[in-house]
Amino acid sequence: MSRIRTLCAVVAALCCTLLVGAASASASPIEARYAASGPWAVSSATVRDASGRALYELRYPTDLGAGGVRHPIVTWGNGSIATPADYPGLLNHLASWGFAVVASTSSTTGKGTEMLAGAQYMVARDSDPASVFAGKLDTAHVAAVGHSQGAGGAVNATNLSRGLIGTTVTYALPAAMWVSRGDEFDVAALRAPALFLGGRWDILISSPLVVDGYYRAAGGPAAKAVLRDADHNTIQRTGGATLGYLTAWLKYRLEGDATARGAFAGSAPEINANPAWQDGAQRALP
Repeated sequence: MSRIRTLCAVVAALCCTLLVGAASASASPIEARYAASGPWAVSSATVRDASGRALYELRYPTDLGAGGVRHPIVTWGNGSIATPADYPGLLNHLASWGFAVVASTSSTTGKGTEMLAGAQYMVARDSDPASVFAGKLDTAHVAAVGHSQGAGGAVNATNLSRGLIGTTVTYALPAAMWVSRGDEFDVAALRAPALFLGGRWDILISSPLVVDGYYRAAGGPAAKAVLRDADHNTIQRTGGATLGYLTAWLKYRLEGDATARGAFAGSAPEINANPAWQDGAQRALP
């Protein structure tokens, strides 16, 4: 009898978990939509210099340009001591949603120069008849996205790009005390829309208060939110619960996706009411 009771309790707990998960998904359909894998199969490639050293890892839709689609470009910046291999979930996920992703192999991306060079490399491939990307990239829509040191690199790459990069997404943008000399960044110089994301338990490097400060200081349209059940490195490995809204932002800003826009803009942005997130705020978003 005790075993039966135990089994019943386990089943009941599982049912409650499933019901809560279903309720959460139904209450946040935009996040759920873009947290799921996109419709594109994904291919990968490594870009090497003349000596054979890896410069970039690429993730992109296998059937490039199908249906006449031109793919927006995302340049990625790793966190300190990290490489693209630490972010397989996110990089592949973005490619599955139709983005051509270029990820610098550098573990010190804070200056943003590697990220900007990656974006410029992809833009050049669009006009290179020998490239698989020839005529298939949307070079007018480019984003810089990064984690920790790479988040600072995303800000710097955007500010250095002379308008090439049209939106910025940061996860765990470090407080100034953690930024190395030469890697300083200026969010006040950002003019294009920026999204500042963080994890609630990232108390030391990029606390919710730090995320809020960068949001308030941003020089252009901006949004922010903090994932409750997340820490400094949640964006690594599978990407966890960062995937949905990060992808939605890129669909909104790079493709004008009206559904994705509803996560951040309009009369009732979904992210503000999502119980898995806190501190959602937006200003001046188109």
